[in-house]
Amino acid sequence: MNIFKMEVKKGLKSLAIWSVVCILLIILFMSMFPSMKDSGMQELVNTKMDAMPPALLEAFNLKDVPDFSKLNEYFSYVFQYIVIAGSIYAGILGSKSLIKEESEGTIEFLYAHPVSRGKIVTTKILSSFSLFYLFVMIMAIASILMSLVVKPSDLKIFDILIDIKMLFSGFFLVGLVFMCLGFLTSVLVPHLRLATTASIGTFFVTYLLGIFSSMIDKLEFLKYFSPFNYAVPSEIIRNGFDVVNIVLALLIIIVSLLTTYFIYNKKDFRI
Repeated sequence: MNIFKMEVKKGLKSLAIWSVVCILLIILFMSMFPSMKDSGMQELVNTKMDAMPPALLEAFNLKDVPDFSKLNEYFSYVFQYIVIAGSIYAGILGSKSLIKEESEGTIEFLYAHPVSRGKIVTTKILSSFSLFYLFVMIMAIASILMSLVVKPSDLKIFDILIDIKMLFSGFFLVGLVFMCLGFLTSVLVPHLRLATTASIGTFFVTYLLGIFSSMIDKLEFLKYFSPFNYAVPSEIIRNGFDVVNIVLALLIIIVSLLTTYFIYNKKDFRI
C-alpha cells in the first residue's frame, strides 16, 4: 500500500498539468458554441464542409456532418480531441510505470522489500488506473459545468448528463486500452526515455490506421487495429456502442495485462 501511495503522489504533478491543459481546451471550444447556434455561422460551416474532399471528411469523422447548433453533436465532435489527449496521457502512465525504477536505479531498493514481482505490477497498475480515473472525473466535471453554462434553455439537464456519461464511458475504455498497451511497452523497452516515445508512437500509428480505414474502402479492416475507433464520440452519440469494439477493447486489455505479468516475472533487472 505504501508503494501505491508513493506512485499516486508522484503522478499528481503530471495529472495536474494534463488536467489544466485539457480543461482550457474544453473552455475554449465550448465558449464557441453560442456562436454556432447562429444560422449564418451554421450555413458557413456547412458550405466549408461541402467543399472538402469526402476522404478528408471521413478522416476527421465528418462524413455525417454534425449539426453544430445542437449541443450534443457539437460537444461530441470537440470531445474527440480530449479523447486523443487523454489516450496519450493514459499510454504514458502505463509505459513509464514499470521501467521507471530500472532507469532511475531504484529497482534494487524496491526489490529488497518483502514484496513479490506480481504485487509490484498490481500496485503499479492500480496507481496508474487511479490517476487516469481522477483525470477522467476531472474532465467530466469540467465538461458538465461548461455544458450547463452554454446550454440552450430548451435542453434538459438530464439529456446532457446521459450524453456525457456515454461519451466518458467510451473515453475511459479507450484510455484503458492504451494504458494496458503502455504496461506491455514498459516491460519491453530497455530505458525510460524510450517508453514515452514508444507510447506516443503506438497511439499515432494506430490512429493513422483508423484514418486509412475510413479513407480507403479496401483497408476498412484496419479500423479494428485502431483503439481510438472503438469509441468515436460522434458515433456513440448517433448509434451507441458497437459490441464488437467493446469485446476487442476488453480482449486487448486482458491480453496486455497477462503478458505484462508474465514478462515482468521472467525478466532480468538491470541493477
